[in-house]
Amino acid sequence: MLRREQDLRWLPWALLGALGWLFVYADRAVLSPLLREFGRLFHVGPTALGLLSTAFFLTYTAVQIPAGRLADRISPRTLLGIGYLGFGLFIALTAFSPGYDGVLACSALAGLFQGVYYPTQFAVTARRIPAGVLPLANAVITSGMGAGIALGYIVASGLGQASWQTPVWVLGVLTMGIGVVLYLITPKDVRRGDGTAAPAAPVEPAAPDARRSGRSRFALLLALNFCSLYAFFFLLAWLPYALAGMVPWHGLQLGAAAAWPTIVALPATILWSARGPQGAARLRRMRLLLLLAGAALALVGFARSPLVLLALLTLYGVTGKLTLDPLILSEVTASLGEEGYGQAFGLLNFVGMLASVVAPTLSGLLIQHYGGFSAAALVAAVIVLAGLALTAWLRPAAA
Repeated sequence: MLRREQDLRWLPWALLGALGWLFVYADRAVLSPLLREFGRLFHVGPTALGLLSTAFFLTYTAVQIPAGRLADRISPRTLLGIGYLGFGLFIALTAFSPGYDGVLACSALAGLFQGVYYPTQFAVTARRIPAGVLPLANAVITSGMGAGIALGYIVASGLGQASWQTPVWVLGVLTMGIGVVLYLITPKDVRRGDGTAAPAAPVEPAAPDARRSGRSRFALLLALNFCSLYAFFFLLAWLPYALAGMVPWHGLQLGAAAAWPTIVALPATILWSARGPQGAARLRRMRLLLLLAGAALALVGFARSPLVLLALLTLYGVTGKLTLDPLILSEVTASLGEEGYGQAFGLLNFVGMLASVVAPTLSGLLIQHYGGFSAAALVAAVIVLAGLALTAWLRPAAA
């Protein structure tokens, strides 16, 4: 009989979470390869194009804390089902918007409904998955993010040749289908043991010093998450746009090149988390990832050879946000008590996603007025390396 930490009862929930993230990120990414055509069609420039992502992430960010509180109080099935269905609906409606303002409004409403997914899904995961395999489970779940970006880019490049609307409504309809699946499969109450759930064990109240230490670590993790996400959403919004002017590729070739960092992140995410590093080992791994990701971003805007550019994008892919996420999530779980997981993950994503509000528009301004893609990439690199500096104050915690 395998020990609880060694069996695979956690895997179905992790795969369902990955499926959810697959379509969340596919829908986020689908417009990026179409931005040049979209800008010409609606006569808007890079700043207005960046505002599309900013509007989505502004509402997404605003709902994180209230959604996290709800995730600790009501059925996760209800939250995930309603949120995901509404998200898919407004993604599909984006394709039928008559102009730029309609697309902007649908983007904002889609972000509002999608916002419930992160705090609810990871709160369920933290309660349901044994601590010994939590980093690996989080890696499986977050692998759906990278796969989703690749799916969005490739679907947009393949189906968007004739019209930008086709890939958008196709993914929107599929997303609504996943919302139904989430509603049917998600447990009504993960606090009840049902053979796969991990019911909470009684814990003694933490000492005041321990509580203060946990809050301090959590504050540092909030700032670190912001730094990591800024670079990620800069690339998500602007890499396809930049590549169109940097490499002699078009259509599916261009979509595959833009998706390449997320494709190579898939195995890297699992490998970095496979042994479930804990304490000081996990912290050392986080520092290495931040250093390499920052270096890749600092150089990527100055690459002139397609091969050098792909090499730098590969380096970012295997060290960037997608590979760092499972380690940060495990650090948060180790820092806080189960009773507040939903609120904690909501706050984590709220602060992190402030970067998604800032990065697309700020990067658009830098690209349009202050030195192009290389300047925007350099700013992203500085912010990632600032996250590395923050880890000097981050002390190890047991998983």
